[in-house]
Amino acid sequence: MKQEKNSVIKFVKSSGIFFVGSILSKAIVFFMLPVYTKYIAPADYGYYDLSITYITVVSSMLFFDVWTSVMRFMYDSNSETYKYKAIQSGWHIFGFSSLCYAILGTVLACLTDIRYLGWILLYGLFSNIQSMYDFIARGFGKNVEFAISGIINTLITVFLNLIFIVKLGYNFSSLYVSTIIGNVAQIIYLEFKVKLLSKSHLQKTAHALTKQMFFYTLPLCVNSVSYWLLTGFNRVVINTIMGDTANGIYAVGNKFGAIISLITGCFVYAWQDISFSRQVDDKSNGKFYSNACQQYLLFLGTGTVLLLPVLNILFPFLVNRAYERAKETIPLFLLVAMTAAYSTFIGNIFYALKDTKAIFKSMVISCLFNLALCYPLIRWLGLDGANLSIFLSFLLNIAIRAVILKREIGFNLSLKTSLSVTFWILISIVTYLFCKPVINLIWLLLCLVRVWKLYNAKMHMLWKAIKEKSIK
Repeated sequence: MKQEKNSVIKFVKSSGIFFVGSILSKAIVFFMLPVYTKYIAPADYGYYDLSITYITVVSSMLFFDVWTSVMRFMYDSNSETYKYKAIQSGWHIFGFSSLCYAILGTVLACLTDIRYLGWILLYGLFSNIQSMYDFIARGFGKNVEFAISGIINTLITVFLNLIFIVKLGYNFSSLYVSTIIGNVAQIIYLEFKVKLLSKSHLQKTAHALTKQMFFYTLPLCVNSVSYWLLTGFNRVVINTIMGDTANGIYAVGNKFGAIISLITGCFVYAWQDISFSRQVDDKSNGKFYSNACQQYLLFLGTGTVLLLPVLNILFPFLVNRAYERAKETIPLFLLVAMTAAYSTFIGNIFYALKDTKAIFKSMVISCLFNLALCYPLIRWLGLDGANLSIFLSFLLNIAIRAVILKREIGFNLSLKTSLSVTFWILISIVTYLFCKPVINLIWLLLCLVRVWKLYNAKMHMLWKAIKEKSIK
């Protein structure tokens, strides 16, 4: 009981730090939507979004999400020497992946005529390096430094976008350039604070650890590609069937769905810290993870219910008329983001248990399900068909992972919580789609009263526990 109480306190404190740094900084980018939709045509924004989709899947295939593995292995020991050995092993894998990345980029440059290929490749490379630094800093518990670096990255990126796009009138290629410079600034800051390269290279090469980490990471390569096929491939289908303009509309709608990711990302980061630090063979894992997932589902549902009326009211002020079609797609975007976030939350349990094969199996099955659904649903329902296909696939993914965890650690999903969340979300979607802004405002106020009653007692008890812990 004491261990769970301490875990909750740690979770809340970590979530606060991650919210201020990573999530709050990314929220600033969301509020750049009025600029993007005013100065960038839907077709251009669609091309940019599709190029990021492609470079993401290439990076996933070649880099294996090695940064997640490095952080997980850093938690295996409190020894700083061991941590730097794990980092060094991770950099060895990363270096080999970078070589393959450079060869592939050279081949593409010689054989194709892709617009802004150089910027796209640099975008992918520096995004990967930044991910390495982020996860390593968190592996050392440098959460404040991680948060500050995220703010620095965002402020520089936003400032440069305003200068390049608004002041100087450059085209959408500025989005690549600004992000690259922001990532470089974040990398430099974290290297200065944590000394990742300078200290890890002092360690003697641990070949056995590198081999162990590689085989732990290998299934994540296929998992990452499968995740892209589940979340990004539908954009390729949209582009093929409906064109760049429709893909631009879809990309803007996706920004609203990303609000869920912005809000929940801080909890996922904090959850990784807690779940990775638990013992694999702890007999209380089943109950602990079940309770955590139940509370997280309740939080996701509450956020979605509140966001829908808010976005109904604010949409005209955030998006240019050229992207007006995106408004009707938002409810399904939020549902996709919610199920994706919950799937990721459950997936981190497998990382903690060092069972990456289960992640691989569930992701492959759900991505194949999406591939089977996306073409017919997009031809039938357009952009909503793309989201419906992803939503149903994530539901399947969650069900598979829950069944595996039930067998392994006695994990249980709460049917009562699931039905309650579903009921409130459905009402909120109907209100969003068929009611005027004033009705959405009334619904929002009613929901806020309900949320206050739901969380007031819990937050009071949690705040009391945090104060007691601080005094001790």
